[in-house]
Amino acid sequence: MSNEQTTNESGDDVNGQESVVEEVVLKKFSDEDITEVISSSDETSAAVMEQLRIEREQAREDRLRALAEVSNNQRRASENERRVELASRVSLIRRILPVLDQFDMAASQDSITTEQLVEGFKIAGNELLKILTDQGVVRLEPAIGDVFDPMKHEAMLRQESDEIEADHIVMIMQAGYMIGDQVIRPAKVAVAS
Repeated sequence: MSNEQTTNESGDDVNGQESVVEEVVLKKFSDEDITEVISSSDETSAAVMEQLRIEREQAREDRLRALAEVSNNQRRASENERRVELASRVSLIRRILPVLDQFDMAASQDSITTEQLVEGFKIAGNELLKILTDQGVVRLEPAIGDVFDPMKHEAMLRQESDEIEADHIVMIMQAGYMIGDQVIRPAKVAVAS
């Protein structure tokens, strides 16, 4: 039983001379083949081969254990990310629920004036804006006359204006919002032409 084959190939050397390149092909032995070789070897060789076989088995087990540990760590990290995301969402929802309660309370009132209703909506809106601000959300409210920034503003229409320069904001139609450097929703504006 041979565990390697050698083949000779001719190749050109750097100096133009032919050289012989040996290519070694190793055969993969089964556990039975290894046991047979060990039993047919002399005592010293058999002891060395047995030690190598044991070390190989230990390396296999260590590799499988390491792969399982990596897989478990990835699973745990993924579960932890989901838990943290859920906890973050729950925290935000808990802060929004009182605002929803204010809307429910206002809607359940039988006798309420228009002014009281408007005031209630303003209070609830301010509470909601405070919650968003605490989460790092910034309201984009450009001023009339500001330069149009396509990264933060969405031009809804162009409008002639004698007082405002071209490509400057003439009218704000809706505020925008951003968090950090990311625009969540651009401010909707009219731009002077």
